[in-house]
Amino acid sequence: MCAAACRTTADAHWTQFRANPSNNAVISGRSSVQWETATDGRISASPTFAHGIVFVGTNAGTLYAIRMNDGRVIWKHHVANALMSAPLLYRGLAIAGEGNADTPSPQGGAPRHVGTGESALIAFDQETGAIRWVTRLRGSGMPTPAVVAGVLVHHDGSGHITGMDPLTGRLLYERNVHSVASMSAALPVDAKSFVTSGVLFNAVWKIDARSGRVEWRSSTFPQSASGIGDCPMAGDGTRVFGEYIVPDGASALSPLGKTAREHAYALDARTGALLWDVPLQEGPLPLNNEAGIPVVHGGVLYIGGAAAPWVNALDAKTGRILWSKQIKGPVKDAFAVKQGVLYFGDLAGYLWALNARDGSIIGAKAMPTSFNVGSGIVVGGTFVIGSFTGSVYAVPLQTIRDARL
Repeated sequence: MCAAACRTTADAHWTQFRANPSNNAVISGRSSVQWETATDGRISASPTFAHGIVFVGTNAGTLYAIRMNDGRVIWKHHVANALMSAPLLYRGLAIAGEGNADTPSPQGGAPRHVGTGESALIAFDQETGAIRWVTRLRGSGMPTPAVVAGVLVHHDGSGHITGMDPLTGRLLYERNVHSVASMSAALPVDAKSFVTSGVLFNAVWKIDARSGRVEWRSSTFPQSASGIGDCPMAGDGTRVFGEYIVPDGASALSPLGKTAREHAYALDARTGALLWDVPLQEGPLPLNNEAGIPVVHGGVLYIGGAAAPWVNALDAKTGRILWSKQIKGPVKDAFAVKQGVLYFGDLAGYLWALNARDGSIIGAKAMPTSFNVGSGIVVGGTFVIGSFTGSVYAVPLQTIRDARL
Protein backbone atom coordinates (compact mmCIF):
# COMPACT_ATOMS: atom_id res chain seq x y z
CA MET A 1 0.00 0.00 0.00
CA CYS A 2 0.98 3.65 -0.46
CA ALA A 3 2.28 5.01 2.83
CA ALA A 4 1.35 8.37 4.32
CA ALA A 5 4.37 9.86 2.57
CA CYS A 6 2.40 9.75 -0.67
CA ARG A 7 -0.10 12.14 0.83
CA THR A 8 2.29 14.57 2.46
CA THR A 9 5.65 14.82 0.74
CA ALA A 10 4.42 16.55 -2.43
CA ASP A 11 3.85 20.29 -2.38
CA ALA A 12 0.13 20.97 -2.75
CA HIS A 13 1.06 23.45 -5.51
CA TRP A 14 2.31 22.03 -8.84
CA THR A 15 2.72 25.27 -10.74
CA GLN A 16 4.67 24.30 -13.88
CA PHE A 17 5.43 21.41 -16.20
CA ARG A 18 7.18 18.60 -14.26
CA ALA A 19 6.87 20.64 -11.01
CA ASN A 20 10.29 22.33 -11.25
CA PRO A 21 12.58 23.96 -13.85
CA SER A 22 14.87 20.91 -14.09
CA ASN A 23 11.93 18.81 -15.43
CA ASN A 24 12.92 16.08 -12.96
CA ALA A 25 9.57 15.12 -11.41
CA VAL A 26 10.55 13.01 -8.40
CA ILE A 27 8.48 13.05 -5.21
CA SER A 28 10.17 11.71 -2.10
CA GLY A 29 8.93 8.70 -0.21
CA ARG A 30 9.35 4.93 -0.10
CA SER A 31 5.90 3.69 -1.11
CA SER A 32 5.66 1.07 -3.84
CA VAL A 33 2.36 0.23 -5.51
CA GLN A 34 1.28 -1.43 -8.75
CA TRP A 35 -1.90 -0.88 -10.72
CA GLU A 36 -3.32 -0.15 -14.16
CA THR A 37 -6.25 2.23 -14.69
CA ALA A 38 -7.96 2.42 -18.07
CA THR A 39 -9.15 5.79 -19.37
CA ASP A 40 -11.27 6.89 -22.31
CA GLY A 41 -8.46 7.81 -24.71
CA ARG A 42 -4.82 8.08 -25.68
CA ILE A 43 -2.68 10.02 -23.19
CA SER A 44 -0.29 12.77 -24.27
CA ALA A 45 -0.47 14.66 -20.96
CA SER A 46 2.12 14.26 -18.24
CA PRO A 47 0.61 13.36 -14.86
CA THR A 48 0.80 15.57 -11.78
CA PHE A 49 0.39 14.64 -8.12
CA ALA A 50 -0.69 16.08 -4.77
CA HIS A 51 -2.32 14.80 -1.57
CA GLY A 52 -2.25 11.18 -2.71
CA ILE A 53 -4.03 11.90 -6.02
CA VAL A 54 -2.67 11.59 -9.57
CA PHE A 55 -4.21 14.02 -12.09
CA VAL A 56 -3.98 13.34 -15.84
CA GLY A 57 -5.92 14.33 -18.95
CA THR A 58 -6.67 12.33 -22.10
CA ASN A 59 -6.76 13.14 -25.79
CA ALA A 60 -10.46 12.26 -25.63
CA GLY A 61 -11.01 15.28 -23.38
CA THR A 62 -11.37 13.82 -19.89
CA LEU A 63 -9.48 14.88 -16.79
CA TYR A 64 -9.01 12.05 -14.27
CA ALA A 65 -8.26 12.18 -10.56
CA ILE A 66 -6.84 8.77 -9.60
CA ARG A 67 -6.01 7.59 -6.08
CA MET A 68 -2.34 6.71 -5.78
CA ASN A 69 -2.97 3.95 -3.24
CA ASP A 70 -4.86 1.65 -5.58
CA GLY A 71 -5.55 3.32 -8.95
CA ARG A 72 -9.23 3.95 -8.22
CA VAL A 73 -10.80 6.85 -10.16
CA ILE A 74 -11.96 9.46 -7.62
CA TRP A 75 -13.63 11.62 -10.27
CA LYS A 76 -13.47 12.39 -13.97
CA HIS A 77 -14.76 15.33 -15.99
CA HIS A 78 -15.22 15.36 -19.76
CA VAL A 79 -14.94 18.48 -21.95
CA ALA A 80 -15.34 19.10 -25.67
CA ASN A 81 -11.72 18.84 -26.84
CA ALA A 82 -8.48 17.10 -25.92
CA LEU A 83 -6.69 17.70 -22.60
CA MET A 84 -2.99 17.27 -23.42
CA SER A 85 -1.29 19.76 -21.12
CA ALA A 86 0.07 18.67 -17.74
CA PRO A 87 -2.52 19.81 -15.15
CA LEU A 88 -1.33 22.53 -12.79
CA LEU A 89 -2.35 22.16 -9.14
CA TYR A 90 -2.84 25.52 -7.43
CA ARG A 91 -4.87 26.50 -4.37
CA GLY A 92 -7.45 23.76 -4.75
CA LEU A 93 -7.67 24.00 -8.54
CA ALA A 94 -6.48 21.64 -11.27
CA ILE A 95 -5.82 23.84 -14.31
CA ALA A 96 -5.59 22.11 -17.70
CA GLY A 97 -5.24 23.29 -21.28
CA GLU A 98 -7.94 22.21 -23.73
CA GLY A 99 -7.15 21.92 -27.44
CA ASN A 100 -6.05 19.57 -30.19
CA ALA A 101 -3.06 19.24 -32.52
CA ASP A 102 -4.89 19.98 -35.77
CA THR A 103 -2.92 22.32 -38.02
CA PRO A 104 -5.08 23.96 -40.67
CA SER A 105 -1.99 25.25 -42.51
CA PRO A 106 -2.10 23.83 -46.07
CA GLN A 107 0.55 21.81 -47.90
CA GLY A 108 2.64 20.92 -44.87
CA GLY A 109 5.46 23.14 -43.64
CA ALA A 110 5.55 25.08 -40.40
CA PRO A 111 2.08 25.48 -38.87
CA ARG A 112 0.66 28.99 -38.84
CA HIS A 113 -1.97 27.94 -36.33
CA VAL A 114 -2.47 24.88 -34.12
CA GLY A 115 -5.87 23.94 -32.79
CA THR A 116 -9.40 23.54 -34.10
CA GLY A 117 -12.61 23.46 -32.12
CA GLU A 118 -12.62 24.43 -28.45
CA SER A 119 -9.36 25.85 -27.07
CA ALA A 120 -9.21 27.10 -23.50
CA LEU A 121 -7.64 26.97 -20.08
CA ILE A 122 -10.01 25.28 -17.64
CA ALA A 123 -9.87 25.19 -13.84
CA PHE A 124 -11.39 22.14 -12.15
CA ASP A 125 -12.01 21.74 -8.44
CA GLN A 126 -9.38 19.28 -7.19
CA GLU A 127 -11.77 17.55 -4.80
CA THR A 128 -14.88 17.23 -6.98
CA GLY A 129 -13.87 17.85 -10.60
CA ALA A 130 -16.43 20.65 -10.97
CA ILE A 131 -15.41 23.41 -13.39
CA ARG A 132 -14.56 26.65 -11.57
CA TRP A 133 -13.69 28.80 -14.58
CA VAL A 134 -13.01 28.66 -18.33
CA THR A 135 -10.98 31.16 -20.37
CA ARG A 136 -11.05 30.78 -24.14
CA LEU A 137 -7.83 30.89 -26.17
CA ARG A 138 -7.14 31.91 -29.77
CA GLY A 139 -5.14 28.72 -30.41
CA SER A 140 -4.70 25.27 -28.91
CA GLY A 141 -4.26 24.96 -25.16
CA MET A 142 -1.94 21.94 -25.54
CA PRO A 143 1.13 23.79 -24.21
CA THR A 144 1.40 23.59 -20.42
CA PRO A 145 1.01 26.92 -18.60
CA ALA A 146 2.76 28.01 -15.40
CA VAL A 147 2.03 30.20 -12.42
CA VAL A 148 4.79 32.83 -12.16
CA ALA A 149 4.71 35.83 -9.79
CA GLY A 150 1.06 35.03 -9.07
CA VAL A 151 0.10 35.11 -12.77
CA LEU A 152 -1.05 32.15 -14.86
CA VAL A 153 0.97 32.45 -18.08
CA HIS A 154 0.40 30.53 -21.32
CA HIS A 155 1.67 30.43 -24.93
CA ASP A 156 -0.99 29.04 -27.26
CA GLY A 157 -1.25 27.52 -30.73
CA SER A 158 -1.94 30.88 -32.36
CA GLY A 159 1.30 32.47 -31.17
CA HIS A 160 -0.34 34.50 -28.41
CA ILE A 161 1.01 34.73 -24.86
CA THR A 162 -1.57 35.43 -22.19
CA GLY A 163 -1.47 36.29 -18.51
CA MET A 164 -4.45 35.45 -16.29
CA ASP A 165 -5.55 35.47 -12.68
CA PRO A 166 -5.10 31.78 -11.75
CA LEU A 167 -8.00 31.85 -9.28
CA THR A 168 -10.60 33.36 -11.61
CA GLY A 169 -9.24 33.00 -15.16
CA ARG A 170 -9.61 36.75 -15.70
CA LEU A 171 -7.46 37.87 -18.64
CA LEU A 172 -4.75 40.33 -17.57
CA TYR A 173 -2.93 40.74 -20.89
CA GLU A 174 -2.37 39.20 -24.30
CA ARG A 175 0.74 39.48 -26.51
CA ASN A 176 1.30 38.10 -30.01
CA VAL A 177 4.86 36.89 -30.57
CA HIS A 178 3.95 35.42 -34.00
CA SER A 179 5.42 32.06 -33.08
CA VAL A 180 3.29 28.94 -32.67
CA ALA A 181 3.50 26.70 -29.58
CA SER A 182 2.32 23.09 -29.76
CA MET A 183 3.36 20.82 -26.86
CA SER A 184 5.85 23.17 -25.24
CA ALA A 185 5.51 24.68 -21.75
CA ALA A 186 6.11 27.98 -20.00
CA LEU A 187 9.35 27.63 -18.01
CA PRO A 188 9.89 29.93 -15.00
CA VAL A 189 13.49 31.16 -14.92
CA ASP A 190 13.32 33.51 -11.94
CA ALA A 191 10.74 34.95 -9.54
CA LYS A 192 9.12 37.18 -12.15
CA SER A 193 9.93 35.83 -15.63
CA PHE A 194 9.50 32.77 -17.82
CA VAL A 195 10.71 31.52 -21.19
CA THR A 196 8.75 29.98 -24.02
CA SER A 197 9.43 28.83 -27.58
CA GLY A 198 7.66 28.27 -30.87
CA VAL A 199 7.86 27.69 -34.62
CA LEU A 200 7.06 29.78 -37.71
CA PHE A 201 9.27 32.36 -36.02
CA ASN A 202 11.80 29.88 -34.63
CA ALA A 203 13.02 31.42 -31.40
CA VAL A 204 12.85 31.50 -27.61
CA TRP A 205 11.45 34.44 -25.62
CA LYS A 206 11.91 35.57 -22.04
CA ILE A 207 8.73 37.26 -20.81
CA ASP A 208 7.90 39.31 -17.72
CA ALA A 209 5.01 37.39 -16.15
CA ARG A 210 3.22 40.39 -14.68
CA SER A 211 3.16 42.57 -17.79
CA GLY A 212 3.84 40.28 -20.76
CA ARG A 213 6.81 42.47 -21.73
CA VAL A 214 9.49 40.72 -23.80
CA GLU A 215 12.79 40.83 -21.90
CA TRP A 216 14.77 39.14 -24.65
CA ARG A 217 14.34 37.09 -27.79
CA SER A 218 16.98 34.59 -28.81
CA SER A 219 18.56 34.48 -32.23
CA THR A 220 16.38 32.52 -34.57
CA PHE A 221 17.01 28.84 -35.18
CA PRO A 222 17.32 27.54 -38.77
CA GLN A 223 14.26 28.17 -40.90
CA SER A 224 14.20 24.45 -41.69
CA ALA A 225 14.02 23.54 -37.98
CA SER A 226 10.88 22.13 -36.39
CA GLY A 227 10.00 20.70 -33.01
CA ILE A 228 10.95 23.90 -31.18
CA GLY A 229 7.29 24.46 -30.35
CA ASP A 230 6.99 20.85 -29.17
CA CYS A 231 9.78 21.02 -26.61
CA PRO A 232 9.09 21.93 -22.96
CA MET A 233 12.44 23.45 -22.04
CA ALA A 234 14.43 22.81 -18.85
CA GLY A 235 16.55 25.19 -16.79
CA ASP A 236 19.25 25.08 -14.12
CA GLY A 237 19.16 28.70 -12.97
CA THR A 238 21.77 30.01 -15.41
CA ARG A 239 20.95 28.12 -18.61
CA VAL A 240 17.86 27.14 -20.59
CA PHE A 241 17.89 23.85 -22.53
CA GLY A 242 15.80 22.65 -25.44
CA GLU A 243 15.74 20.46 -28.52
CA TYR A 244 14.74 20.75 -32.17
CA ILE A 245 14.99 18.69 -35.34
CA VAL A 246 16.32 19.72 -38.74
CA PRO A 247 16.98 17.92 -42.05
CA ASP A 248 20.69 17.48 -42.72
CA GLY A 249 22.00 19.91 -45.31
CA ALA A 250 18.54 21.10 -46.35
CA SER A 251 17.11 24.59 -46.56
CA ALA A 252 13.44 23.64 -46.35
CA LEU A 253 11.38 21.60 -43.94
CA SER A 254 11.90 17.87 -44.34
CA PRO A 255 8.94 15.83 -45.60
CA LEU A 256 7.46 13.51 -43.01
CA GLY A 257 9.36 10.24 -42.76
CA LYS A 258 12.52 11.61 -44.36
CA THR A 259 15.81 11.70 -42.49
CA ALA A 260 16.32 14.54 -40.02
CA ARG A 261 18.71 15.17 -37.15
CA GLU A 262 17.94 16.11 -33.56
CA HIS A 263 19.82 19.00 -31.93
CA ALA A 264 20.13 19.90 -28.25
CA TYR A 265 20.93 23.48 -27.31
CA ALA A 266 21.57 25.75 -24.34
CA LEU A 267 20.84 29.48 -23.98
CA ASP A 268 22.05 31.94 -21.37
CA ALA A 269 19.00 32.49 -19.15
CA ARG A 270 19.98 36.10 -18.46
CA THR A 271 20.60 37.27 -22.04
CA GLY A 272 19.25 34.62 -24.40
CA ALA A 273 22.65 34.16 -26.05
CA LEU A 274 23.29 30.74 -27.60
CA LEU A 275 25.86 28.88 -25.48
CA TRP A 276 26.03 25.65 -27.46
CA ASP A 277 24.15 23.66 -30.09
CA VAL A 278 25.00 19.96 -30.42
CA PRO A 279 23.81 17.60 -33.19
CA LEU A 280 22.57 14.25 -31.92
CA GLN A 281 21.22 11.20 -33.78
CA GLU A 282 19.23 11.17 -36.99
CA GLY A 283 16.09 9.31 -37.99
CA PRO A 284 12.75 9.71 -39.79
CA LEU A 285 10.85 12.92 -39.07
CA PRO A 286 7.66 11.99 -37.14
CA LEU A 287 4.20 13.35 -37.79
CA ASN A 288 3.78 14.91 -34.35
CA ASN A 289 5.86 15.66 -31.24
CA GLU A 290 9.11 16.21 -33.08
CA ALA A 291 11.40 16.84 -30.10
CA GLY A 292 12.43 15.09 -26.92
CA ILE A 293 12.10 16.70 -23.48
CA PRO A 294 15.30 17.71 -21.66
CA VAL A 295 15.95 17.01 -17.99
CA VAL A 296 18.91 18.56 -16.17
CA HIS A 297 20.22 16.97 -12.98
CA GLY A 298 23.57 17.22 -11.22
CA GLY A 299 25.15 19.29 -13.99
CA VAL A 300 24.13 16.78 -16.69
CA LEU A 301 21.49 17.22 -19.41
CA TYR A 302 19.61 14.02 -20.24
CA ILE A 303 17.66 13.98 -23.47
CA GLY A 304 16.12 11.54 -25.93
CA GLY A 305 14.61 12.34 -29.29
CA ALA A 306 11.58 11.83 -31.47
CA ALA A 307 13.45 10.48 -34.50
CA ALA A 308 15.91 7.87 -33.26
CA PRO A 309 16.01 5.30 -30.43
CA TRP A 310 18.77 6.89 -28.37
CA VAL A 311 19.29 8.43 -24.95
CA ASN A 312 22.01 11.05 -24.48
CA ALA A 313 23.79 12.62 -21.51
CA LEU A 314 25.54 15.95 -22.12
CA ASP A 315 27.62 18.21 -19.93
CA ALA A 316 25.14 21.00 -19.16
CA LYS A 317 27.84 23.69 -19.22
CA THR A 318 29.64 22.77 -22.45
CA GLY A 319 27.30 20.49 -24.38
CA ARG A 320 29.96 17.76 -24.53
CA ILE A 321 28.33 14.36 -25.01
CA LEU A 322 29.17 12.21 -21.98
CA TRP A 323 27.45 9.06 -23.24
CA SER A 324 24.84 7.87 -25.71
CA LYS A 325 22.81 4.68 -25.43
CA GLN A 326 20.75 3.00 -28.13
CA ILE A 327 17.52 1.45 -26.90
CA LYS A 328 14.40 -0.02 -28.54
CA GLY A 329 12.36 3.04 -29.53
CA PRO A 330 12.54 6.85 -29.77
CA VAL A 331 12.14 8.69 -26.47
CA LYS A 332 9.76 11.66 -26.63
CA ASP A 333 9.05 11.83 -22.90
CA ALA A 334 11.09 13.29 -20.06
CA PHE A 335 13.21 11.21 -17.69
CA ALA A 336 12.76 10.93 -13.96
CA VAL A 337 16.14 10.67 -12.23
CA LYS A 338 16.27 9.10 -8.77
CA GLN A 339 19.34 7.86 -6.91
CA GLY A 340 21.48 7.65 -10.02
CA VAL A 341 18.88 5.90 -12.22
CA LEU A 342 16.95 7.24 -15.24
CA TYR A 343 13.35 6.02 -15.51
CA PHE A 344 11.33 6.55 -18.70
CA GLY A 345 9.22 4.94 -21.41
CA ASP A 346 9.82 4.64 -25.16
CA LEU A 347 7.78 4.37 -28.35
CA ALA A 348 8.60 0.66 -28.63
CA GLY A 349 6.64 -0.08 -25.44
CA TYR A 350 9.38 -0.48 -22.84
CA LEU A 351 9.89 1.06 -19.43
CA TRP A 352 13.60 1.59 -18.81
CA ALA A 353 16.00 1.97 -15.92
CA LEU A 354 19.43 3.24 -17.05
CA ASN A 355 22.50 4.04 -15.00
CA ALA A 356 22.68 7.85 -15.06
CA ARG A 357 26.48 7.77 -14.86
CA ASP A 358 27.23 5.75 -17.99
CA GLY A 359 23.92 4.83 -19.66
CA SER A 360 24.24 1.12 -19.00
CA ILE A 361 20.96 -0.79 -18.86
CA ILE A 362 19.83 -1.77 -15.38
CA GLY A 363 16.39 -3.02 -16.38
CA ALA A 364 13.90 -2.89 -19.26
CA LYS A 365 10.28 -3.96 -18.82
CA ALA A 366 8.19 -4.77 -21.91
CA MET A 367 4.69 -3.31 -21.71
CA PRO A 368 1.57 -3.84 -23.83
CA THR A 369 1.60 -0.25 -25.11
CA SER A 370 3.97 2.46 -26.31
CA PHE A 371 4.75 5.66 -24.45
CA ASN A 372 4.68 9.03 -26.21
CA VAL A 373 5.16 12.51 -24.70
CA GLY A 374 3.16 11.83 -21.53
CA SER A 375 6.18 11.84 -19.24
CA GLY A 376 6.20 9.63 -16.16
CA ILE A 377 6.78 10.82 -12.61
CA VAL A 378 8.30 9.06 -9.61
CA VAL A 379 6.14 9.02 -6.48
CA GLY A 380 8.11 7.38 -3.69
CA GLY A 381 9.16 4.00 -5.04
CA THR A 382 6.67 3.99 -7.92
CA PHE A 383 6.80 5.14 -11.54
CA VAL A 384 3.48 6.61 -12.80
CA ILE A 385 2.97 7.13 -16.54
CA GLY A 386 0.16 7.43 -19.08
CA SER A 387 0.26 5.40 -22.29
CA PHE A 388 -0.47 5.57 -25.99
CA THR A 389 -3.42 3.23 -25.61
CA GLY A 390 -4.94 5.13 -22.68
CA SER A 391 -4.03 3.19 -19.55
CA VAL A 392 -2.29 4.88 -16.64
CA TYR A 393 0.30 2.57 -15.08
CA ALA A 394 1.85 2.58 -11.62
CA VAL A 395 4.90 0.32 -11.64
CA PRO A 396 7.31 -0.19 -8.74
CA LEU A 397 10.79 1.13 -9.54
CA GLN A 398 12.24 -2.17 -8.38
CA THR A 399 10.11 -4.02 -10.93
CA ILE A 400 11.56 -1.92 -13.74
CA ARG A 401 15.11 -2.39 -12.45
CA ASP A 402 14.67 -6.15 -12.18
CA ALA A 403 13.18 -6.66 -15.68
CA ARG A 404 15.40 -8.05 -18.41
CA LEU A 405 15.21 -7.79 -22.19
